[in-house]
Amino acid sequence: MRERGRARAAAVLLGCVALASAVVALPADAPGVDAPALAVDRFSDEAGTLFRRSAVPGLPGPGEPIDLDRPPFLIHVKGRDGAWRACYDLDFRPDAPGRFYVFYDRVGNFQLGQLPVIDSAPGDPGYTDLWEIRKVIVPNGFRDDNSIRDRATVEKLLADTTSGYTMRETGVLLNGPVVPRGSRAAMKGERRGGAAALRYAWYRGKLAPYLYLEGSLPFTGPRASSGAMRLRGRVSGSDGLAWLRLRLASPDAEIDAAPGDSGYSPLWRLSGDDGAPVIPGALNCPVVGE
Repeated sequence: MRERGRARAAAVLLGCVALASAVVALPADAPGVDAPALAVDRFSDEAGTLFRRSAVPGLPGPGEPIDLDRPPFLIHVKGRDGAWRACYDLDFRPDAPGRFYVFYDRVGNFQLGQLPVIDSAPGDPGYTDLWEIRKVIVPNGFRDDNSIRDRATVEKLLADTTSGYTMRETGVLLNGPVVPRGSRAAMKGERRGGAAALRYAWYRGKLAPYLYLEGSLPFTGPRASSGAMRLRGRVSGSDGLAWLRLRLASPDAEIDAAPGDSGYSPLWRLSGDDGAPVIPGALNCPVVGE
């Protein structure tokens, strides 16, 4: 049991190191910096649940930057210690994470000229803001010139036993919502100060901006864990989503864990006063700020 615990801790540490390097900014003269950017729309009917432009007036348009520190995204929740905390309401998301490939050489050097690779974006079936970090070990002679720009290429190289590419699972999740260029968040998770970094990954040949909010969430698979958020009041009327938007906009949500607590997760299963679920699925609302 103790040995398994040490192995688990080592895996988490490996993943954290991977993330610390993976969020290095793309140099202005790096190959691929002039590639087209992904057009991101988090508020279409296909991409949103709580936040659909067709139901919530005033949401940013397709490709318009998002400010997570403005309503309706910034909300406040009460922890089990009675203290109020901020969290960013990023809407309901699946708990099965996507894959986030980062690239290292055989001696552990992060490949600065090769951005991470993803294969899901808002509006795609199953898109989620949570990413399972997978560490791709590249062969000797690898040119980190951003030539790998899609998941199909990554997985083709990994499937070829003669290519020299291998992969390691890190046991760590990144909470990195894909957002339009220019989006911002003045806070980040994990009880760290400062603003969230806007970084880029490759998505099917395009540059996909994402906000690095949390990068050391433990993951044992196949699904991310979730916590409990209880809302005061009961659903009234026929529009349960409208009621839920109203409840989340007012300071009446209580959570069972915060960053640093055992079992913390940014995904929340919502219930009313009676403990009954108010809507299926999990809300991605990372607790942010110091």
